Amino acid sequence: CDGDGVQDCGKWDYRMSMCMNQAMCGYTYKFPDFTLDHACRCRKCPSLPGTAFGDPMLKHPDEAGAPFSALNWGVFKTWGDHMDTCAPWVMPRDDAALQNLLTYARGKGYKVRISGAGHSAGGIVTDGKNQQVLVISLAEYTAPAEWEFALEDMPDGSKRATVNAGWTQFHLYERIRPLGFFQPAQTAGYFFSLGGLVASSVHGGSYLGGFIHAYVTRFRVMLFDGSIKIVDTEEELRFWRCSFGLHGIMLSVEMQLEKREKLQMYPVEAKLPAWNAHEFWKFIKQDAEADIPGDVVHDGGHEGSRKSWNGEYFIDYINGGETPHIMSYSQKANHSVDPDFDGELGIPESVAEGYSYMKNKRVAEDGRGMMSWGEAARRDGAPPIKIAGIDVNDILDAAKKLPIAGLLSKAAIEEIPGFVKRMSKRVNDGFFLAYAPAALAAAYFVKPENGFEAMDYLRKVQLASTKSKDFVWNLPGEFRF
Repeated sequence: CDGDGVQDCGKWDYRMSMCMNQAMCGYTYKFPDFTLDHACRCRKCPSLPGTAFGDPMLKHPDEAGAPFSALNWGVFKTWGDHMDTCAPWVMPRDDAALQNLLTYARGKGYKVRISGAGHSAGGIVTDGKNQQVLVISLAEYTAPAEWEFALEDMPDGSKRATVNAGWTQFHLYERIRPLGFFQPAQTAGYFFSLGGLVASSVHGGSYLGGFIHAYVTRFRVMLFDGSIKIVDTEEELRFWRCSFGLHGIMLSVEMQLEKREKLQMYPVEAKLPAWNAHEFWKFIKQDAEADIPGDVVHDGGHEGSRKSWNGEYFIDYINGGETPHIMSYSQKANHSVDPDFDGELGIPESVAEGYSYMKNKRVAEDGRGMMSWGEAARRDGAPPIKIAGIDVNDILDAAKKLPIAGLLSKAAIEEIPGFVKRMSKRVNDGFFLAYAPAALAAAYFVKPENGFEAMDYLRKVQLASTKSKDFVWNLPGEFRF
């Protein structure tokens, strides 16, 4: 792979279910590969002198004596492995390292792109075509003093948290959940970086709330020349929210929090008697108790109790036919919780131990060796789900030619209640995903009154794909507020 005459690839690690020497080798099947060993090939990242792709200061900062302190995390790729580039992925450790790296890049004529934990699909960060591009992550970054983490009491009894933008939601909730505080909007998983959450437009929501970025009240940012600025007026904040890193690097974020004395995490399931707008919205309004005003959507009859503040809906179209299985992962808070709920409603007595257990659990990350879950989440997004010690992503990849879409779609829904119960008992903070397989997810925004039409179209597309030899949908359709 590197031109030294030594065979680097061609061996499969059956225990880890991946190619050996992941830094240089990846799984790329080509006919007629008869074994997994045959499909382990060199990653396509040639050493090109005079480019960011081939710069030893970026590829090996410590060994090469780079003028900045940083961890090299290989080359940039998205969490779901949908985009695998040759752009160096560099993780500076503090403000000085960031400033020195920007100066170095500017002197070399490189282009700098900003990433979070790599969950963005496609080429939003980089498409890998420009050899002068390097990618910066805050996964190893430590902010100075109160910009790392601080809480401020507000007159209305709420709080604001100032947080290192390189933290994930897990790292934030580890600090605020034991105090009974939450972000106003909810995502399914912990493993998104806070900078990435507020720099994009797809994370978080509730029936009556907005995206996570809507609750940002202040930024500490670094501009292209290394200067640091505080952004705290709405006139400027509105341009930094959902800015995709185009203005500069978000170093720390101040966010609104809200107090919840009680929280109820629970699933709601049903087999719809028919697939139509009435039954779809009846489930959402009546069964899932969605907090949706009656005049927003008229289908489904009158509004229900409206006790649930948040809901994530999953529909198994592949197996469902005309009567699909539907599930809502729902939450109630404070006075809306069910008094007879058989589960945790408050702060678990061992909440600190629960976070510590997850954060310090050892995981194997993409051939880079063992590290803590907390380190893996900051650096590379969601640590992969393991089945019998094998990365489920590799299982799915190896079985992608098999007719297992129905099995996967069914299993995805059936596993959610167990996830919810386990996380509610451990920390009860609203999140049910701590691990996730690689999944290509596309987000489309529609008005609630067009929700059924959108999901009906998705149903038709998914069912039609079952006859395709090239691509079959294998996860439930999702609908969120």
